[in-house]
Amino acid sequence: MKKIILYSTIISLSFINCSKKDTENSSDKNLNAIDQHQNPVVDTSETEIKFEEEMYDFKDIKKGENATHVFSFTNVGSKPLIITEVKPACGCTTPEYTNTPVAPGQKGSITVTFNSSNFEGPVKKNVIVSGNFEKKDLQFQANVK
Repeated sequence: MKKIILYSTIISLSFINCSKKDTENSSDKNLNAIDQHQNPVVDTSETEIKFEEEMYDFKDIKKGENATHVFSFTNVGSKPLIITEVKPACGCTTPEYTNTPVAPGQKGSITVTFNSSNFEGPVKKNVIVSGNFEKKDLQFQANVK
């Protein structure tokens, strides 16, 4: 009888230990999936964005004026290009961009509108463009009078 209880205990502990390992592995997989979602690894080897210009000068603009410029680009890679975010340096800049996949060889655009209400004198700003390509830093400047 003692042997039966001993064997039963050993077998039970073995199942518990196996279940625990399965749970740990499952948790590790879930954490990896969460980490990849929050910090995705983007394959940029087959996509490339090429802008006609990466810097624009509005020159002289009046204080309070909204100045708008269109940055045009071409997908010079071999896979569809997708812009996921256009992040301005501050709230004075509003971006709009092509939000559908851009096929290889095709063009798209990013329009930036700068509100000069809170500025005077020389101003230099940027927007960071992210997607399935290497990040790009677009810049513009103005002299607000």
